[in-house]
Amino acid sequence: MKIGFSTFVLDGGRTGVATYIRELIRFLQLEDSENSYELLMARCDADLIALSNPHFSKRIVPSAVRQPLLNLVWHNTVLAAAGKKYDLVHVPSARRIPLVKGTKIVATVHDLAAFAVEAKYDPARMFFNRKLVPAMIRRADHVMAVSEFTKNDLVKYAGYPEERISVIYSGINHDVFRPVEPAAAREKLQLAHGLEKPFFTYVSRLEHPAKNHIRLIEAFERFKLENDSAHQLVLAGADWNGADAIKARAAQSPVKDDILFLGFVPLKSLPLLYSACDLMVFPSLFEGFGFPIVEALACGAPVICSNTSSMRELAGNRLPTFEPTDPEALFQCMVNTVSAGWSRERRVRGTDFALSFDWRRTAQRVVEVYRSLG
Repeated sequence: MKIGFSTFVLDGGRTGVATYIRELIRFLQLEDSENSYELLMARCDADLIALSNPHFSKRIVPSAVRQPLLNLVWHNTVLAAAGKKYDLVHVPSARRIPLVKGTKIVATVHDLAAFAVEAKYDPARMFFNRKLVPAMIRRADHVMAVSEFTKNDLVKYAGYPEERISVIYSGINHDVFRPVEPAAAREKLQLAHGLEKPFFTYVSRLEHPAKNHIRLIEAFERFKLENDSAHQLVLAGADWNGADAIKARAAQSPVKDDILFLGFVPLKSLPLLYSACDLMVFPSLFEGFGFPIVEALACGAPVICSNTSSMRELAGNRLPTFEPTDPEALFQCMVNTVSAGWSRERRVRGTDFALSFDWRRTAQRVVEVYRSLG
């Protein structure tokens, strides 16, 4: 088969969806010697994906095409017109599925967060996500959901047929996400980021209200003040919508000197943060998958997370959870987990669970979906 793969939501490589695209294509090149692929890429993102398989090529278009509205038009005009050259096109984002199709469309849907989180986007984008995206999803010939939770939302909110949905979990990079000896990790973090004290961390872009940083800051304040704790709160992630509100709340905090914003953290630093932290807190209001939870577990970190959406699915009976809209519940979960400690048994269970999220297996299952439509 000749497969087109739309990569226009790479966003410079700094999001979970970008990780999905890059890692899936990397492992498709390792696993699939049967089909040929043309990667549809904006010029500014062309260097983010390396080619290692002669059956893979790139079709480069001007960077301006990456702009959301223009990109929607491109998918429904240029791609539709060129569609006959492909046996199918894989669109890894619900918000880019074309209504006008020139060939079969396979889509990956990561989440339908706009239906669960009020003010997730500005009013225009909320309208787009709630009113138009479901119709776009229904145009796909097959949908891959990244969790059972997302699959259920596809049926509930988009009216998509359950029998045309495959749940295929994402993987993580096990060459990167593995335990680092804590003392060595702390030494490297001190040199790279100036971290000297014990710390809790939250790895997520700074997005308000969806990522729930402000409630975490409130819970951390209580933890510090009521326990006379030396801990710092290390927030690792690039600025996004609402970042100013998060930083303003931190600046007003009585423990503001112990709330650190690292900004976007390079991949090599993430295993250090996970391996050295006393707790990785993940209080997001909603996630379609939740990469940092699995990454942190792979590094042996103690993890607590929200009891909503796919996070409940990942936590199972392995992780302490809390209601993310309840600051008291978040605070108590932090206190209870730190005071109880993270046993060796729990650490091993976490790392073993993380090993099940394998990009090679993900790529194999994606190729099976392609074949089913060939």
